Amino acid sequence: MEEIKSHGIFSFKDEKTQPDPVFEYPSNIANSGIPLVIDNGVYKCRAGWASLEQPQLVFKNITAKQKGKKELDVQVGNEINNVEVVKWILRTQFDRNLVTLYDVQEQIYDYIFAHLGINTEGCVNHPIVMTEALCNPGYCRQQMSELLFECYHVPSVVYGVDGLFSLYNNQKITDLTHSLIVGCGYQNTSLIPVVNGRVSSANCRRINMGGAQLDAFMQRLLQLKYPGHMAAITLSRAEELVRDHCYMAEDYISELEAWTDNDYYENNVTKIQLPYNAAVTGSQLTAEQLKERREQQIRRLKESNAKRRLEKLQMEEEKLRELISVQELLDDEDEEAFNRALSSLRYDTAESLQVEITKLTMSIQRMKAKIKGIDLPVDEEAKKPAVYDLIDIPDDQLTPDQMSIKKRQRMLKNAREGRLRAQAVQRERQQKEMEEEKKLEQRRIKDFNGWLQLIRDKRKKLLDIRNAKKQRKADLAKRRTYASQQRMRKITQLVSGGSKKKKEDTFGQNDADWEVYKEIHPENADSDSEAEEDKLEELETLLKEHDPEFQKEMDQTMGQTGEFDIAEYYRLHLAVEKIRVPELLFQPSMIGIEQAGIAETMDFVLKKFDAETQNKLAQNVFITGGNAMFSHFKQRLEHELLAMRPFQSPFNVSIAKNPILDAWYGARKFSLSPLLTTSSITRAEYEEKGGEYLKEHCASNRYFPTPASNK
Repeated sequence: MEEIKSHGIFSFKDEKTQPDPVFEYPSNIANSGIPLVIDNGVYKCRAGWASLEQPQLVFKNITAKQKGKKELDVQVGNEINNVEVVKWILRTQFDRNLVTLYDVQEQIYDYIFAHLGINTEGCVNHPIVMTEALCNPGYCRQQMSELLFECYHVPSVVYGVDGLFSLYNNQKITDLTHSLIVGCGYQNTSLIPVVNGRVSSANCRRINMGGAQLDAFMQRLLQLKYPGHMAAITLSRAEELVRDHCYMAEDYISELEAWTDNDYYENNVTKIQLPYNAAVTGSQLTAEQLKERREQQIRRLKESNAKRRLEKLQMEEEKLRELISVQELLDDEDEEAFNRALSSLRYDTAESLQVEITKLTMSIQRMKAKIKGIDLPVDEEAKKPAVYDLIDIPDDQLTPDQMSIKKRQRMLKNAREGRLRAQAVQRERQQKEMEEEKKLEQRRIKDFNGWLQLIRDKRKKLLDIRNAKKQRKADLAKRRTYASQQRMRKITQLVSGGSKKKKEDTFGQNDADWEVYKEIHPENADSDSEAEEDKLEELETLLKEHDPEFQKEMDQTMGQTGEFDIAEYYRLHLAVEKIRVPELLFQPSMIGIEQAGIAETMDFVLKKFDAETQNKLAQNVFITGGNAMFSHFKQRLEHELLAMRPFQSPFNVSIAKNPILDAWYGARKFSLSPLLTTSSITRAEYEEKGGEYLKEHCASNRYFPTPASNK
């Protein structure tokens, strides 16, 4: 995991594997019969000559074949650049930690022998020292021995358990050795008690929880946390996060509580930057490109404003036509239909309907003039003489029918006069705006900086007014604010009918009063003037057009408020996941696996022995395998042992020098010792005693022959 030091943010390495070279087969190795050591791990295979200090081949124990290709086109281990490619068919010889697909195992052997340069025809003339699963079934060993002896004609083979080989590399195993090995594998975790230098097979236990489950859990957690980056959070990247950033919590509950603190979170969270294509920034553009971009932004802004005004105009015209159609019911002498329509529109009287019509007429005329950029047209209605011949005649001189006509004439006259007044007011306002715009344009030409500052001041004033109205609206919507209480007090005075007699003011002290108040002050009532909003848009358009700094300020404001930061969007925050994922080894139930964790299983295994043997085992707890690389693993196990062991009883926990490679180192050390000769299974013994035959030694499984069938 690479770190961007200036920001303390990590990025993925996304390392690609390099194909293994084909090594030479020197004569000193070919003619001396040097053992070949193979650590046949579930995750990785490590192979090399015993005469060398390091394994020459280390690769993932998988094969891949493209869909539709022949079986000959198979890639192995490091030949596979990307295991996430969909077109690959991936195969492994393992079912959990047992080898079950021996055709795949044969491909792995071919790869090993070919890359080590072995060129002897039809055979491999070297003893094989290799690992096998703990308590490996006799049938699996039989198939493996058959493959080695019949296919490759090896002279001899030695089988051992990886955890025991690792212990052999770190400690001297004698007949008095007692140890409890915690073998952390890729598909499972094994607890292996060693009593008097030999594994106690009957008391071994396996937990179906290993590195594969941890990687999958990390991937799933992050995919659920960041569903927008599901494809980017691959299993390989999850594996990298588990390997580089996770650690074992000594006390899981207290660690969880610590992560709930904001300060602890900010100080300990790990940020991982996903790759993304950043947009071209302004600093990378030329002056001409910046000018062109600004002009495009202004043009889009003007088009957006014009479109919004047009949509609003269409809505208001439709509403005006509806109101006028209701008003025309009076001309048709259908008063009953008029009253029903008036009630459906929630207007109390014909006068309130006329007020709304006048208001809409003024708004429509103003928007039309702004969209078209012309003066308000003179309404033809003002030129036509109106005939209201019954209005001035006294009521006592009119018949009932004439009285009804007089009522309609009075209403129509009021409507006409309202429209004419609205047009006059709008025309006067437009004239003032035009004169003001001319003055501003002249000032812009003569004093550009002063004009720019004036536009900024006007915009600031409008923003202050709008914010104040919004704040007042928010205060009125809250029951306990001073503004809402003052308004409710005024309502109380109105309800009292102006009585001077002082009474106790209890309005607003219960929920029913609050419901009355909300009806009087509806939530959707917007006090912001449409004219103010339009004016604010005009001023901002002018500033964007003439003041380059204004756009920069707007961009900075957006960045500070965190509206959208593309880099942050592509950033993973690794927090409690760093302890939650490794905790699966101690609590498999977190993902629904009904098995005990390491601590409970260890306690169960220890209780299988007498008190004296328990003390000996507890004083030599040995951790090995890939998951032993988690920091604080030893401290966590010591914490668990302290809780489970009797008061003041001694215990000791140690970790392998190299938890990943110590199994191969131990097998190499074993192959160079006199034990190789006494522990090897020769071809003659294979043919005589069968493929499942095993010679026991300090690092092997126990041998239990399959009972002969009675036929």
